[in-house]
This record gives sequence, structure tokens and C-alpha cells, in this order.
Amino acid sequence: MKRSKGFLLVPIFLLAVYLLLLLTNLVPEDSVDTTAKLFLSLVVLELIVFALPSFFYTKLRGDALTKLLPLRGFSPHMIPFLLATACLILTFGLCANGIFYFLGIGKEGYTALGSYILSDISSETNPLYAMFAYGAIPAICEEFFFRGIVYHEYKPYSTLTATLFSAFTYAMCYFDLSGFPFYFLSGLLLAYTVRITGSLLAPIAVRFAVSLASVYIMPTLWRLLTQPLGVLFAIFVSVAMCMISLFFFLKATETRYRHMAYDPAYATDTPYPKKEARYHTLKAFTSPLFLTSLAIFLTAAIVFILT
Repeated sequence: MKRSKGFLLVPIFLLAVYLLLLLTNLVPEDSVDTTAKLFLSLVVLELIVFALPSFFYTKLRGDALTKLLPLRGFSPHMIPFLLATACLILTFGLCANGIFYFLGIGKEGYTALGSYILSDISSETNPLYAMFAYGAIPAICEEFFFRGIVYHEYKPYSTLTATLFSAFTYAMCYFDLSGFPFYFLSGLLLAYTVRITGSLLAPIAVRFAVSLASVYIMPTLWRLLTQPLGVLFAIFVSVAMCMISLFFFLKATETRYRHMAYDPAYATDTPYPKKEARYHTLKAFTSPLFLTSLAIFLTAAIVFILT
């Protein structure tokens, strides 16, 4: 099987992204004292941290990467699956936030970029700013890097390697230990979305919907749930909503697989040997450069918690 040269290059660019994320802490807090400056800063930082490395990586790999990336659109019959995926991510996040709130664990942004994302802009009078800065730009930049470059450079090794590694490295970019399970699950679902839709635009659409709902819908929903009987009631309802979302997600997935069974594009797919998939997954996670990035992530996340 032909192996991708990106297996050696991706950890280098991942390390660069993590270092750039940490450097965002050098941005003075008083420099974003207005909503307009907050939006502009978020857009600029997303472009510098994710889009710029993606651009250089794409230029470096050239046609070899372009042939891997599924930059085509998705058909309308995939929309129910995408909506179910977005709802599952949102309801799982609602459950996690409720449990953290009950346990007294605060949600923080451990980088300047993360702090901007967590800022409350739901009262912004012009929603187009939020749609652009909080929805479109992060969805495009981050999904192109993680579900485009990282996922598809590791896919020639095995789908298991590509899914786990892209999800794990995506969760690391937030430098948030308490939120790691949520980001990791989100990464798994977004990678799975690429796999069964065959389109990079699909996870971008899901991320866009999740980002906007996180700003305009979920905070209001949480306040409504906590009013009748308190936090425990809200957590119970959130878990129920998550289970319902999971049901519709599995049902939409089943429907999608039935379509895939008659799709010639998937007819030539051959499963990877389990032993080979496990070997390459272990190899990806024990790469010296990745272990360096992991050490930086753990050190920075612990330091941020202690300070």
C-alpha cells in the first residue's frame, strides 16, 4: 500500500499550530475592549493559527494533497444526517456543561483564541458579525486543517488511525483538560461525517451550525431548563435530549449506509487489516514530534489551571 509522505510532515505543522495558539496569549486583553475588535481579533487569529499553516502545507504537498481532499459538495439527502450529528454534539455539550456546573468546574479559555470564542456575544445587534467570526471562519479554517489535512494524510494508513488521530489532535488545540472529552467526541463525529459523506464541506456545515447554536440557542435553553427545578433537573433533561439525539443520529447513519451500499464510490473500499490499523495508530501516537506536542499541551493546560 502506498504511504503518504504527510505522515512525517503533519506532526511538524501540528506542533507549529499549538505553539501559535500559545502565542495568542501575548495579545493584550485591553486590545479587544469592543465587540468589533473581538470579532476582528478572532478572524485574524484563526487565519494566522490555522489558515496560514494550511496554506503552506498545501503548497508544500501540492497535487498529492489536492487529490486526497474531497472538496466536492454533499447531496441534499445527507442533510438529516448532518442535522442529527450537530444535535448530538450540542446536546452532549449541554450535558457536559451541566455536570461541570453542578460540580463547580468552571469553563475557561486557556488561550486568547479560546477566550474570544467563549465570550458572550449573543446580544450583538448585528448577527452577521457572529455568523462570520464565530461560525464561518472557525468552521472553514479548523475543519480544513483537522478534517482536511490531518484526517486525509493519515487515511492511507487506516481509517481508524485518521479518525482517532485527527480527533485527538483537534481536542488538544483547546488546551482544556475538563473540556477534552467533549472536543474529542466532537472530533470523532466530524471525522465520521467526512467518512460517510465523502465531502469536506459536510463537517464544515456541521461546525457552522454547532457554533451558532452554541452562541444563540444553548445558553437560552440552559437558562430555561434550570428555572423549574434547578441544575439537577436541567442535567436530567439534557441527558434525555442527548439520548434522543443519539437515536436520530443512529437512524440517520443507518439510512446513509443504505445509500452507500448502492454508491459506486464506496464499492471499491476495502477494509484495513485490524493488526495493520492498530500498528499505524500506535505509530502515529508515538511519533516523537506528536509526543512533544502532547507534552506541551499537558504542561500548558496544567499551568493554566494552577494559575
